[in-house]
Amino acid sequence: MIEIKDKADCCGCTACASVCAHGAITMKPDAMGFLYPVVDRSKCVDCGLCDKVCAFNDNYDTDLNLPKPDAYAARHKDMHEVETSRSGAAFIAMSDYVLENGGVVYGAGYTDHFRVVHKRATTREERDEFKGSKYVQSDMNTVFRQVKKDLKDGLIVMFSGTPCQTAGLNSYVGRRLREHLILVDIVCHGVPGPNLWRDYIAYLEKKQGDKICWVNFRDKQAFGWKAHRETFKFVNGGG
Repeated sequence: MIEIKDKADCCGCTACASVCAHGAITMKPDAMGFLYPVVDRSKCVDCGLCDKVCAFNDNYDTDLNLPKPDAYAARHKDMHEVETSRSGAAFIAMSDYVLENGGVVYGAGYTDHFRVVHKRATTREERDEFKGSKYVQSDMNTVFRQVKKDLKDGLIVMFSGTPCQTAGLNSYVGRRLREHLILVDIVCHGVPGPNLWRDYIAYLEKKQGDKICWVNFRDKQAFGWKAHRETFKFVNGGG
C-alpha cells in the first residue's frame, strides 16, 4: 500500500491511482493544490502494484536509460511556429509527425477558466492548445489510462510533460507497450501550486474588474526570447 510520509517522495503523477484496479486510490489536493494519493483502506487488497509502479521506488526500471545522453539542438523551419512557441518549436515538429501517422498527442492545456490539465489531441488544432509554457502542476486525471488504451489499440502515442510525469507514465505503461510511446519531457525547475495560480487569476480579475480571456506565460512576441513575463487579455479589451 502506497503511503506518502514525505511529500518530496511524490510528484502527483497518478501512476499509483491509475494502476489500482480496485479504485482504492484517489488524488487529493493539499493546501497549495498539489495532488497526492490517498488510499481507501476498505478497498485496498494489498497487492503492492501502487508501490511497484511508483517512479520514486528504488527498483524503478531504468533499462531504457542511455549510459550517456545524446544532445541535439533543433529549431522548426517555420518561423511562425517558432514565434508562437516558447523555444524552437521542436514539440510541434515531432507532434506533427505523430499526427500525420495517425497517432495521438498528449500535452498540457486548460479547462475550467485556465486550470492546467493534460489533454488528448488527434488534430493539429487540438494539439495547438499544448503550445507554450504552463508553469503550474497539471492535473492528469485519467490520462495515464487513456494513453495505455491508445497503445493497446495500436496507436503511436506522444506524451509531453515534466520529467516526473513522463517517468511515472513510463513505469505505468510497462515494457511491452513502450515501443509506440514517445515520451517528451521538459527541462523542469519545479512547478508552482495550482491554487497559487488560481488565486493569482482571481486577484488580477478583481484588480481589473474584468474576466481574463487569454493567458501567455512567456510572451515571446511582445517581450522577445529572454523575458519571463506573463501576458493576460481581458474580455473588455484590457491587458
